Amino acid sequence: MEKPLTQVHCNRCEYSTTTDKVNGWRVFLYNGLELPLRRTLGWCKQCEALVTAEEFRDINLIIKEMGELVRQVSALEKTLKTNYWQRLLNRKLRRVRRRSVENLLTLGAELDVARQRANQAKCVCCGSLDVAVINSSLNIIGQFWQHNKDSEVATGLTHPQCGGEFIARHYLKEKPESISKTSPEELLDNNKPEQNHQSVA
Repeated sequence: MEKPLTQVHCNRCEYSTTTDKVNGWRVFLYNGLELPLRRTLGWCKQCEALVTAEEFRDINLIIKEMGELVRQVSALEKTLKTNYWQRLLNRKLRRVRRRSVENLLTLGAELDVARQRANQAKCVCCGSLDVAVINSSLNIIGQFWQHNKDSEVATGLTHPQCGGEFIARHYLKEKPESISKTSPEELLDNNKPEQNHQSVA
């Protein structure tokens, strides 16, 4: 099944583009750790165009998740220290602790890279960090259009060249005209020379 496309157009001028790269996710490798990287659409001031952009999650969200994990790891450490049999026999609890510590390291690396980029998106075309992107809370993906095919979504992204706003909507491809199938017998009949029948007086 072909993936649905999204059309993003300006509501003031004729500028538009079609893309399937809105609100996708990629993996960014950093010191051997896999960090989530959001692929979205944004306006690059260097390219002066709508481009594919990559951005890390919001710094405040990462810090919040780190705080929750620290509390979880602290509670697990307390349980393992106070209960000898839990520490000795509960492999599941030790696995949960190990996974939590690994997630904490990944979040720390994600926070480090996000701070290096000053929490800015990066243009895939030219590498510029001067990119304004679509609000990450908007769910502009293929699954969205399956339930709201006639809807349009305001992206909150301004078109600097005319001051309009970019609007996202489902992109419908034109279906190719159906070709009627002809059987071999019909082809033979069509290729037969016509016979002139004359009446006999």
